[in-house]
Amino acid sequence: HNIVNSQGNVDAERMNSPHCFFLLFVATLSSRTAVVDGFSISSSPRSLRTLMPTDSSIISRARIKQPSCRSRRFRYPLAMSTIPAAAGLDRSTTMKEEADGLSSSKSNGGHYDAVIVGGGPAGLLSAIMMAQHLSSLTTATTTTTKSRPRIIVYDRLSPPPPPNDLVYSTDSSKYYLLGLGHRGQTALRHFNVWDDVEKAAVAVLGRRDWAPGKSGEEDSSIRMANKAVTSQVLPRDKLVGVLKEVIEGKYGDLVELRYGWQVDPVSFGNEGEEEVVEGSDGPPVTLQISRCIPVASSVEGEGEECSIEGDDVNPATITTDFLIGSDGAARTIANAMETNDIERRKQRNNNPLRKIFGERELPFHVKRYEDDNPRVYKSIPISFPSHWPHDLNYSARSSDGRVTFEALPSDAHGKYCALMLLKAGDPLAAADCDPDVLRSYFEKEYPQFNKLLSGEVMADVAAKGASALPSFRYAGPRLHEGGRTVILGDCVHTVKPYFGLGANSALEDVQILGDILSNASSSDAAPNYGDAVRQFTDRRAADSRALVTLSRGLDRPGKLGTMRFVLPLILDGMFHKLAPELFAPGIFGMFQLEGVGFRQIQRRKRLDRVMQSLVILGGLSAAGAGAGCLVKKVARLLGVKDALVGGSAVTLLGAVGVVRGIGSKMKKSGDSRSWEKDKTKQK
Repeated sequence: HNIVNSQGNVDAERMNSPHCFFLLFVATLSSRTAVVDGFSISSSPRSLRTLMPTDSSIISRARIKQPSCRSRRFRYPLAMSTIPAAAGLDRSTTMKEEADGLSSSKSNGGHYDAVIVGGGPAGLLSAIMMAQHLSSLTTATTTTTKSRPRIIVYDRLSPPPPPNDLVYSTDSSKYYLLGLGHRGQTALRHFNVWDDVEKAAVAVLGRRDWAPGKSGEEDSSIRMANKAVTSQVLPRDKLVGVLKEVIEGKYGDLVELRYGWQVDPVSFGNEGEEEVVEGSDGPPVTLQISRCIPVASSVEGEGEECSIEGDDVNPATITTDFLIGSDGAARTIANAMETNDIERRKQRNNNPLRKIFGERELPFHVKRYEDDNPRVYKSIPISFPSHWPHDLNYSARSSDGRVTFEALPSDAHGKYCALMLLKAGDPLAAADCDPDVLRSYFEKEYPQFNKLLSGEVMADVAAKGASALPSFRYAGPRLHEGGRTVILGDCVHTVKPYFGLGANSALEDVQILGDILSNASSSDAAPNYGDAVRQFTDRRAADSRALVTLSRGLDRPGKLGTMRFVLPLILDGMFHKLAPELFAPGIFGMFQLEGVGFRQIQRRKRLDRVMQSLVILGGLSAAGAGAGCLVKKVARLLGVKDALVGGSAVTLLGAVGVVRGIGSKMKKSGDSRSWEKDKTKQK
């Protein structure tokens, strides 16, 4: 650290002593990527920003070892050496600058005003937000020497097809659909891109539902949505394609898009801080970038993975004033923040004085819930007849509770993408299951959809393996690292896509961060990132936790979980109807309220539960007292004891319940035999 100046470069005047060369040799031994004399040396996160002189004989004794990892589950320990500079090599000999997009300006080198990791909807909207924000600062300043902002987006995978590509219609089951509600639409309108997105989306005005065991067209019920903002549905990749076209058309001179790159933090710029300095941005963030080779995932449901192994992989380093991590389930930045936080706290605990008198900083960790109610799905392309409405969500549940069928429109002409939701381990979820078995199941449970599925489609669905839904997790209570790094979107709050909250909340994160940056930066000064990232933590950390815990509470397994889901909805509906001024609407209704955060919803629902419990307990107490009086009066009239009358009443009620249960089972058994007879006649 003594030979590195504030810009992260080596100060030659500080190197002219044997002591410095000795320190460099020790730093070389402690570097994660150095292999000296054939011995691999483990690293310590203290050895950050390790730079070696170009004329040192030490370099000849060390060879730089390429990192090997699978990016989705790999965590860099933040002790990487800056490889091209450390080896004393010319950057032009170690990487393809223009072809690979590593350097577009020799004067600026590898420094960017903002780096966004993740090219999904939240990542690209973040790039648009930063382009608008930094452009406004550049335009407002009177300094003629100020250069235009440099913003770059890195994503591990290849870019999606353009939004007008026919593949979205011809292969609708390949692309995951998103429903944009008021949160997502508000954010997109805020950055003036909603008009472009709306042209590629389809409005969903309501829901057509079949109860379990019902399959006729006349058996369905249609409920139109009672929402202030109409939901709009489109494939996730099409949304990404629209935002990509907006960037290339309006902000192409400010924003670079780089696909097929893995980004790993080298330094967040806060590793040498002894105490938390409020409002301080700190040194720039240092990142290592590597070419990323997509590989097949070894874990069901984990999506595509990315490998940075290979002879053609030449990592390089860049720096940035502001880092936004929005890489979703990959969580490269979040995982590095968690590792860095653990090491910093270990160092703090080793220093008793700092532990007692040093300023307290919020911790950072990722709360990972074990999925105790796992669900998998297979996607099914389906086209509905012309007399069926094409602006509805179609839903049906099997009579045995085994499969849920959900379908959303891919376009406005009747082409839908349906999901068959099953429990993990179900034989129908296996790859290469018997298509005749799958067809037989649809004939029994979903005849209204079965007739719309060709033999080829059924065979394709049976052949494909099921994909897993994500597990619940959230990050916090701190969503920033140092004064120049912040994370948002799915890497902060991951939920199952049952209620349309994941993508919408991610876009809302971007809007909130943009508002904070605008308020924290003056027109004649550089952006104040230190204050902005801390404000973002204050505003979104509690909301992110509440979003995940609320969503997980609606996804509990078993009969008890079903009761926990259904009973509150019934109670909320009854009490809100009786006293709307006192009781809030149901949780799904509150999700649709504009300007209401998830933490507010969580607190209000807890208050409602307390008040509902008091009312119910009061009512039961009154009913019990009344029943006791009635029993006493009947006992006096009959001249018997009170206990005999009460016991007889309880026995009678129990007998009625048993008879009703037997009748229900006999009816189900009769329906099953009738279906088997009909099937035999058809054969």
